[in-house]
Amino acid sequence: MSSQQVVLVTGSKSGFGRNIVETLARQGHRVFASLRDINGRNASYAKELSDFAQREQLALSVLELDVTNETSVNQAVKVVVDQAGRIDVVVNNAGVSYGGITEGYTLDQVRALMEVNFFGPVHVDRTVLPYMRQQRNGLLIHISSISGGLAFPFTALYCASKWALEALAESYHYELAPLGIESILVEPSLFPTEILSSQQTPHDQERLIDYGAINDIAVQTWHAIEAANNSPDAPDPQIVVDVVADLIAQPRGTRPLRTTVGNDLGLASLNAAKAQTQQTVLDAWGLTEPLAFKIPGEVTTER
Repeated sequence: MSSQQVVLVTGSKSGFGRNIVETLARQGHRVFASLRDINGRNASYAKELSDFAQREQLALSVLELDVTNETSVNQAVKVVVDQAGRIDVVVNNAGVSYGGITEGYTLDQVRALMEVNFFGPVHVDRTVLPYMRQQRNGLLIHISSISGGLAFPFTALYCASKWALEALAESYHYELAPLGIESILVEPSLFPTEILSSQQTPHDQERLIDYGAINDIAVQTWHAIEAANNSPDAPDPQIVVDVVADLIAQPRGTRPLRTTVGNDLGLASLNAAKAQTQQTVLDAWGLTEPLAFKIPGEVTTER
């Protein structure tokens, strides 16, 4: 990859996404900051980003993109390619979080979560890959979570969506390598972003009656998480952003499949063990050489 990349970032309204687009633009990349409803409820965020780009004279454009709408994804990617001539990097960052007793979530709620956290990246990846295949070059970055490798009570659906994302990204990691395209994962621990403030609680409260005191435990758990999120000692989200920027800057073939960031609660060790097993599976199936692939070492970043 050249030093300047054409980068599309989903979920750029706030949190990691907002910091990622600003950081990458300041580093000289051609950045497309995408978010949904830029002429409606998110108009103020879109204006802030446009003003930022104009004020600092950066190559940053604001783009309408709803990851749950296939037409929206197709149109957004076409705009990127029409304006920039190519697309080098996609950062799949858009996501939502649920926290509560799992049985209380309705099927509609489950589907809505998966539409954003899993099917969204599926849509985006499928739309950009024909361009990357033509280029024989590209990088898919999937913002996962330590919840993508560990299971936590009262976050089963969020974990499930991230586990699904991890499987997608890892399979792409193998399948796309011979085409010059990399698919990787970033797994942050708890960082203070807006994702918790917008999460949904279970809608089917009748199912929770028999849980009794477990309801209280669930509420207390999320109060503790929110307190940690709002603590002055909470880690700086820029740490995650810098990791993403560093991964983009690394030469092709040297990037790890997974990078944990922050207090990973031991996930990095689990990832390393899994990597060895995955290599054994690929060797046993005779796929290592045909796919021109060998799993890079896992990386943990703690700053």
